Amino acid sequence: MLVKLSMQIRELTKSDALEYRTLRLRALKEYPTVFSSSYEVERGWPSERFADRLPETPESTDAFTLGCFVEGDLVGSISFFRYEGPKLLHIGRIVAVHIAAEQQGNGYGRAMVAATLERARRISGLSIIQLTATTTNERAKSLYASLGFEICGTTPRAMLVEGEYIDEHLMVLKLD
Repeated sequence: MLVKLSMQIRELTKSDALEYRTLRLRALKEYPTVFSSSYEVERGWPSERFADRLPETPESTDAFTLGCFVEGDLVGSISFFRYEGPKLLHIGRIVAVHIAAEQQGNGYGRAMVAATLERARRISGLSIIQLTATTTNERAKSLYASLGFEICGTTPRAMLVEGEYIDEHLMVLKLD
């Protein structure tokens, strides 16, 4: 018998900072070749630094972090920001996408990206959304492509992880 778990996607606030920190550190530790930051760097950050990334209450802004909760537990997160400056205001960027390993394959990543795109489409003047995916991360590239993102370039040697260079694809979604 298939049991469907209760999922909720909502903006993270300062009250979620401890759970967010735990999930973020776990992601950095388990997937060191996916994120440009590292576990070794962020584990030393005080909890307040994670809280500072999040608002007191959900806000309608050009930058936000959504969390995916399953049965009340934070199992995924995704962040979005809009570039600043008059020449770049039409560009938004998705970063730091992660679903806990034991929850992958349940559609939560797709739901988080879709929720982010829905919210981003309501931002006046936004016409393109960017993200990056390592060239070896087939699941992520497939998910993003299925939502309309296209690869528009590759950065060779985008990261150096434990002596190994990691290449990244830049992917874009045109909103108009």
